[in-house]
Order: sequence, then structure tokens, then C-alpha cells
Amino acid sequence: MTIFYGGAFNPPTKAHIEIVNLILETYKNSKVVIVPVGNSYGKNELIDFKFRYEMLKLVFDNERIIISDLEKDKVFDGTINSLDELSKTYKDLSFVIGSDNIIDLDKWIMYEKLLKTYPLIIIKRAEDDVDFLLEKYKNIIKKYDILEFGKKINSSMIRKDLKNHLEWLDPKIIDYIRKYNLYEE
Repeated sequence: MTIFYGGAFNPPTKAHIEIVNLILETYKNSKVVIVPVGNSYGKNELIDFKFRYEMLKLVFDNERIIISDLEKDKVFDGTINSLDELSKTYKDLSFVIGSDNIIDLDKWIMYEKLLKTYPLIIIKRAEDDVDFLLEKYKNIIKKYDILEFGKKINSSMIRKDLKNHLEWLDPKIIDYIRKYNLYEE
């Protein structure tokens, strides 16, 4: 099984690291392909792809983890298109999504095709009722697993107040951020 884990990773946090470790522990023979969004994604405060990509490489050094530059130079055209592209290389592809993203999944590009084609691995935050959130997709969703994850670490909080959230970052990330003066106030 190959598991697609996409996101801004702006910056990569201890939560991202723990989620990948949880996935690898749960799915023993799997690989995780981490796909940071490209610069065209249009998210506020998104630092350049090269910094986010390099930070991911710093904290993920495992033969079962692949850091992909698939979206580096692409105009963002939806997660489904990245999954379709990766499916040409990787078989048995699943997709990681945080339970907090399910509520707006119907606003994603070709979300119905995504749900019909790729099994989901839902990272459940403690406060989210996943069954309720999935109700509107019950007739189209192919398959899903739920992994419990109770931590509340938020990259946007780190960007807004870096010095008060350093404990949420791996020391290698902190050093990298300081070296390149990223997320300065």
C-alpha cells in the first residue's frame, strides 16, 4: 500500500511527524508519499516550495517515506489530479485527510471522483464526529479507515507566534527556520 499525504507543511510540525509514524505503524508494509503543495496553491503565508520541501527532507529520513516534488512547478489542479499522477507509479494508493477537512471536501476539485477512486485514511481529531461528517458522502465513498490522533498542533499558530510554539517543532526545523529567517514577525 502507498499512502498519499499532501499538505502545505508550512512548516512541518511534530504533529506531521507523528501522523506519518502512526500511519507507518498501522500499515506495516506501506510507504508514505509526502506531497507538499506547490507555490500556486494560493494559501496565505505560504513560503516558497523549496523551503518546505527541504524541511520535510530534514525530518523524514526513512526508506518507507518519499518526499515528492510532484506539485513543485504545477498550477494547482486538485488533489485528485496529483493522486491520478502518482497512481501511474504507485499501486494500491490511499489518501490521508484530516477529519477537519471533511466538512469542506465537497468544495474540492472533482471530490466525487476522489472519493470513488481512492480509499481514505482519516486522521481524526478528538472533537470531530467523523460519522456525522461523512454522512453526506456515504453513497460515493469507496472505503475509509479512521486513525485516532488527539494532538492539536496548528502550523498557522506557529507562523503567527513562532517563539511561543517552538515546542511544536523538531529542533532541525527550528534551526532551518532560523538559518533562512523564515516566519519572522
